[in-house]
Amino acid sequence: MAFTPLSIASQLGNVQEVLTLIEAGDDINACNHIGWTPLSMAAGNGHDRVVKALIEAGVDIDKTDDIGWTPLLTATEHGHETTVQILIEAGADINKVSYNSGWTPLSIATTKGRETILKMLIKVGAVQQPKQ
Repeated sequence: MAFTPLSIASQLGNVQEVLTLIEAGDDINACNHIGWTPLSMAAGNGHDRVVKALIEAGVDIDKTDDIGWTPLLTATEHGHETTVQILIEAGADINKVSYNSGWTPLSIATTKGRETILKMLIKVGAVQQPKQ
């Protein structure tokens, strides 16, 4: 599947368009050709208001892309601290392991030097998973 109007609006951070499309019944969990969802696009770009709107609409917060990355992994990778906090508070799996590489949010935060995110993850109980 190609990019949907909702995924494009999410990637661009257009919260009004996202809300309109959600209200119109667009699939909030639709994946593109590599498994990215509107939430993963918004999280990867730090569009916090869009992330919140999608969560409130009932999005699958831990849906993985084709390489096993969740929106939390993506937000951590890009250093979006507020987005990470929103996802944690919404119940994202803080210890989910990417099946292609064995990365977790904690291992990414450590490797990338994301000190604030690292502290957030440790505070809520994230643990280092052994590489598979």
